Amino acid sequence: MSDSKPTSNTSAPHEDAKTQTTCGGCELLCEDLPVRSIKSGTGCTAADKWFGHGDPLPQTTIDGKEVFLNDAIHEAAARLLSAQRPLLTGLASTTLDAIQIACRIADCIDASVDANDYENLILTAPTAIRVGRVSADLEELRDRADLVIFWGVDPSMKSTRFIERFIKPEPHNGNRHTISVGMTPAVTPSSYNLHFPVPEEQHVSLARLVNAHLAQKEASVSSPDGLDDIAHQLHQFIDAARCVGFVSTQPAETTGLVKWSLSKLIQSLAHQKPCFEIPLNQRASSEGGNLAGAGAVCTWHFGSSGAIPRASSSGSMFLPAEADAQHLIKRDEVDCIFIVGRIPLQIKGFLAEDSGSKTVIHITDESNDTSFKNSIRLACASLSASTKGSMLRSDGRLITLRPFETACLPSMQNILDKLLDRLAVHTRNEGST
Repeated sequence: MSDSKPTSNTSAPHEDAKTQTTCGGCELLCEDLPVRSIKSGTGCTAADKWFGHGDPLPQTTIDGKEVFLNDAIHEAAARLLSAQRPLLTGLASTTLDAIQIACRIADCIDASVDANDYENLILTAPTAIRVGRVSADLEELRDRADLVIFWGVDPSMKSTRFIERFIKPEPHNGNRHTISVGMTPAVTPSSYNLHFPVPEEQHVSLARLVNAHLAQKEASVSSPDGLDDIAHQLHQFIDAARCVGFVSTQPAETTGLVKWSLSKLIQSLAHQKPCFEIPLNQRASSEGGNLAGAGAVCTWHFGSSGAIPRASSSGSMFLPAEADAQHLIKRDEVDCIFIVGRIPLQIKGFLAEDSGSKTVIHITDESNDTSFKNSIRLACASLSASTKGSMLRSDGRLITLRPFETACLPSMQNILDKLLDRLAVHTRNEGST
């Protein structure tokens, strides 16, 4: 592709307007969205955000001034190499191949690496809350679970297609009942959909009480008024079910106790009947659905999913709640932030408040993203409409993106390749000197 400034030409859609495409807007990675409905709205908030941007095309800039792409790549390489404490972040909105190249760049410049996975904010995570976790894929929840328990799940799930795709279809053997544990029901209450309004601070106690009922012994801790009755009712529904699926999400607390206590409950129940957990990462929906892929690639390259203080292909340290992106930026421990893809909401606020002391290098397909002082923006092809590659669904299933527009700009992978080559040239030149 020739090195020219972005133009206002729009991308041309494929002729077949009935083609289905994949949405990378959240971890569900839905593969069945018809292209013809993209412009008019899909009915899913995450999908509409994912496909919502378009014209004008993003511009490649250095410190707010439009430049040629090769010039911006050259300057980005120079700033990355001159940085004392670079950080690689973002990653959730791009493909596995692009993430692999980004990790090679991080290794080259000794960068910190974190994709803003909630679990890396927890001191005991992911080790403690994943030990013994019994999980399954989303289709198994849809086809087998005749009882689904939403454990503290944010009702904003209603704006995604999770309920439509995996809860509304009847299981193979009979009807499905749901129970929402939390202050707001995940599913509209009815005779088949119950709601127990339990605040998050009581979720640990409730899990322990239900576990005690399963073991037919007295609970070892006192419970708030009415909580034991709720635990008894939950036990009755669980006892009557053939297969139980728990749907969980990230709680507000950061000790890991809520997730750990639920995992212990599911472990106990799994000895009696089919039971598993479907953990959802709802907070990642706005910046892309490949958070699981980012974690998998980082684990393969560096030995941990994130919170990596210094990238090294020979093995990196893992410091949750210490070397995650949010803490590093908040403590002003990085001087260059390399963002690949959509900017995570968790760090956008920190960047907006920064006075410009940090260099921000951003590979993006968005024209309306926040502008930062002392920054380089590398404009790439649309992640939602023109990107080829694969993402990893949260349950481990590989999902292939299906582009439906011809790209007018280089792909993110192409830009990362050129940046890595430029870094190698700089390194060789410095070595020869």
